[in-house]
Amino acid sequence: MTEFNHLVPVTEAQFNGKLQQTVSAKDLHRFLGVGRDFSTWIKSRIDEYALSPNDDYLLLDYSPELVNQSTNNKQYSPVLGKNTQRGRPEKDYLLTIGTAKELAMIENNEKGRAIRKYFIRCEEHLKEIAPAIQKKALNRLKARLKVADYSRPMCDALTEQRKALGKSANNTVFTNEFDMINRIVLGTTSSKYKKANNLTGNIRDHLNEFELNHIAYLENANITLIHIGYDYHQRKAELIKLSHAYLIRHMAQAA
Repeated sequence: MTEFNHLVPVTEAQFNGKLQQTVSAKDLHRFLGVGRDFSTWIKSRIDEYALSPNDDYLLLDYSPELVNQSTNNKQYSPVLGKNTQRGRPEKDYLLTIGTAKELAMIENNEKGRAIRKYFIRCEEHLKEIAPAIQKKALNRLKARLKVADYSRPMCDALTEQRKALGKSANNTVFTNEFDMINRIVLGTTSSKYKKANNLTGNIRDHLNEFELNHIAYLENANITLIHIGYDYHQRKAELIKLSHAYLIRHMAQAA
């Protein structure tokens, strides 16, 4: 998986004379996996939420590398509808990080929520934190998104398995599966863990990089176990064994 900061880099640009942290709308759209094409998606979001040019976004003709915007990267003119320095312009929208955070939240999926939390951290800390801490935050986000990438296929595998058995898959089935994996990793139920740590919402939004990578490893293995026909109790027993092996490997690497 490509590093998140290469896919949706958080950069800086001038908005009305004020330096702002910014994100490429095209990169954000691609990473969120939005079903609609980019142009339709961004224009509808601008209209629906009354986003303002120069306050919430800048319209660019082309932005291959937002990290190093040069003076040759001229703004696309919505009035002229063309760029005199190139052929047909490839439009992108440079969003303030606040706007990007709102658009990620609107998508209401795991990736959107995870990216939104990362943007919040950038808003609060990016200018102050040391590079090592920033790298740690990026690695944690990568692990959180890996969990999200495996969650959907795991649910799909459960649905197929239950359908083959003449049963339906509902939210309780999915919740039990997630709770089983959470409990193997955390050593307690999600509800008890949240109560003990005074947490709310999705527990996985609060876990550290190692815990998230542990969960992602088990979810990926669980997909295979479901496909080969293991029932819940068989999967749980096998995942516990795999979890122990995972922890032993981690301890050996850390030694």
